[in-house]
Amino acid sequence: MVKERLKNVPLKPGVYLFKDGEGKVIYVGKAKALRNRMRSYFQSSEKLHPKVQAMMNRVADFDFVVTSSEVEALILENNLIKFYQPRYNIDLRDDKTYPYLKISIGEDFPRVYITREKKDGVSRYFGPYTDVTSLRETLRLLTTIFPLRTCKTLKARKRPCLNYDLHKCPAPCMAKISKQDYRQVADQLISFLEGDFREVLELKRGEMQAASHRLEFERAARLRDQIQAIEKLGATQKVVLNSPFNLDLIAMVGEEKEDLAQVFKIRGGKMIAQETFWLKRPINEEGSEVMGFFMQQFYADNHDIPAEIVVNILPAELEWVEEWLTELIGRKVQIKIPRRGDKKRLLEMAVETADLLWKEKHEKDKRQQEILLHLSQLLDLEVLPERIECFDISHLGGKETVAAMVVFRDGVPDYQAYRRFKIKTDQNDDFASLRETLKRRFKQAREANPAFLPEPDLVIIDGGLGQVNTVKGILDELQVDIPLFGLAEKNEEIYRPGNFHPLVLPRNDEGLKLLQRIRDEAHRFAIEYNRLRRSKKMTTSALDNIEGVGPQRRRALLSYFGSVAKIREASLEELNQVPGMNRRVAGQVYDYFRGSGGGKQDL
Repeated sequence: MVKERLKNVPLKPGVYLFKDGEGKVIYVGKAKALRNRMRSYFQSSEKLHPKVQAMMNRVADFDFVVTSSEVEALILENNLIKFYQPRYNIDLRDDKTYPYLKISIGEDFPRVYITREKKDGVSRYFGPYTDVTSLRETLRLLTTIFPLRTCKTLKARKRPCLNYDLHKCPAPCMAKISKQDYRQVADQLISFLEGDFREVLELKRGEMQAASHRLEFERAARLRDQIQAIEKLGATQKVVLNSPFNLDLIAMVGEEKEDLAQVFKIRGGKMIAQETFWLKRPINEEGSEVMGFFMQQFYADNHDIPAEIVVNILPAELEWVEEWLTELIGRKVQIKIPRRGDKKRLLEMAVETADLLWKEKHEKDKRQQEILLHLSQLLDLEVLPERIECFDISHLGGKETVAAMVVFRDGVPDYQAYRRFKIKTDQNDDFASLRETLKRRFKQAREANPAFLPEPDLVIIDGGLGQVNTVKGILDELQVDIPLFGLAEKNEEIYRPGNFHPLVLPRNDEGLKLLQRIRDEAHRFAIEYNRLRRSKKMTTSALDNIEGVGPQRRRALLSYFGSVAKIREASLEELNQVPGMNRRVAGQVYDYFRGSGGGKQDL
């Protein structure tokens, strides 16, 4: 039936989507001639790679979209992969281990700060940086040279914060700087981080001279200090080439299942950034296809694209990718493999670096796989537990009961997959809380909520036989057939449902140590959430008890002072300066925190 439909597929460029028996998209691809490309998948099984054959065994239907050009097909494929996240497409993961410096250029008054978040496709990111302490020191210095706000929210104030007095922020919240002048400072910082020190220095020297001519000697002195700091920072940058090349260099290494891609950004002959990405291949793509996929995903969210991109593997559909990149930035982009000279030597260095990093990771992965295999044998599991989820309940005297779900993938924490639950039923019954948590977790998975997919290979409960039997009951009710165990903290005993005799392992057993790490992480995550809930409740109750302070004034007070402790210490005049306050309500707040309202005991 499916093969018969191929006759109706045109010989035109476009995108095809393979679906399983439930109608779920499991693979997205593009082609210059759709029918020819799709026919290649429907051959006899002996002509297909085993991984491709495994995918085709699940294909029950397909859709296709005809596009007007190959480049349009490339863009559509990229968007559909991000939307559907198909099981058999390459999985791209960037290295979240290290933080980035982010400039939120999508805002009228951009903010600069340190983050580990997923890139939003609008802001500028620099890094990653391996030394967090050094990065914080660098940020402090940069805000002295390029004063930009670091506060999370930009709200109108009646007085600027301390950073304004320290000349680390021009106080856009007080309208002390125009959008145009503020943007100029942000652009200077971006140019500096891109390695363009000369232009920034010339601008700063011009500003210093102008300030001197206007007899603004204090401002001229600050600019002089900034120029000296820029020169010092510039001198520490590692010059990688004698020639002032502006290019991106992509080195990709790997084997059948996984690839590592490293991107080195070189501007003005200096290496200004390096990023690492891991790509998992569910089916057997060629290296050129993996490179093409990676470049589509990377540059779709990162429009800092130079005119030249140096690679060790040319991407499939090279002309399509070059044309697409050219359209993105409005000038010609070339992708090439250098054959001689400095660029070739630099590429060889990058490939060697990527290869060493790949081998290092796979040595660690091999060790983790050995531990997971050992654990699966100990627990008599049918499959290797690549995704392990652990659940824990936390409360204080039955108050603000919460649950935590932590996820370990291939033996290491997958922080992005962690989830928290605020318990809605009986607040003082751990068994009821577990039932509610597991029911909500697997109900979300059955409703295809991507935040709860995929389902785990193994479920661990922080507790003993009673907790395990409780969870087993709800899993049976939901018809969830997943191995389940509990780890009791007192004697580190491992319980399985319905079995009174626990499994006791030596304290130095690597499998037990992994379970302990997972259990302890769930415990930590649950306690953190419980403390957060209690802290919010105490803050809310303290301010809600004050007559005249509603939700809007409560937010204004917390935004202005930053904490309840600082509100308590504020003078009457300071309280009266908060936007939305008047002298009567300010007096109510002042009296409340000095004993008239008994506020102190509520904190």
